[in-house]
Amino acid sequence: MPEREGLWISMERWSGVSVQELINTRRSLSEDWIAYICREVLQGLCHLHKQKVIHHDLRPQNIIVTSSADVKITDFSSATMETSSVSTSGTIPYMAPEVLSNISTKTIRYNSKADIWSLGISALEMAEGYYPFSRLPENKLMKRVMHGPAPTLLWDKWSDNFRAFISKILQKNAAWRPSAEQLLSHPFISNIPNERGVTDSIKWYLH
Repeated sequence: MPEREGLWISMERWSGVSVQELINTRRSLSEDWIAYICREVLQGLCHLHKQKVIHHDLRPQNIIVTSSADVKITDFSSATMETSSVSTSGTIPYMAPEVLSNISTKTIRYNSKADIWSLGISALEMAEGYYPFSRLPENKLMKRVMHGPAPTLLWDKWSDNFRAFISKILQKNAAWRPSAEQLLSHPFISNIPNERGVTDSIKWYLH
């Protein structure tokens, strides 16, 4: 590489699709795919949060699944490097209640548990094809998230482990919401049946 003044950016080269693209084409992902993707994202979040990084905009569009079945978190344009934040950057349907409550004041500090909520909303969208309250106008969606009950899985086909995972991850009180590290031991993702079959099916689908 020639020596020149300026900023050089090195970017990883990969082939794959966003989770949003998978949702758009498949409508609903299988439970084992969701468990695998969530586990991989939680491993990434665990590392980020230990480095005091809050992503702020975790959503299906910003989660990539490569053709080798690797899962990557992308778009750090809204990220902050601090243990707590007052930032209201991000995408409203995936924002945690404590972040939405801060939009008008920008004085409430919150922590990395906001990313955990965003993953929960993303998991619901992977399961059912759309994020919660998607038919509501934005202002009503915000009020519903802040003041209504936490979203849940609507379809009957999902396992008790998946329902329990969603219930844990979408605790409205951030103090009760588990960390990424704690969630990695949840039965929904700590023991994925036939994981080799899951990764093989992802590779086959993306080739």
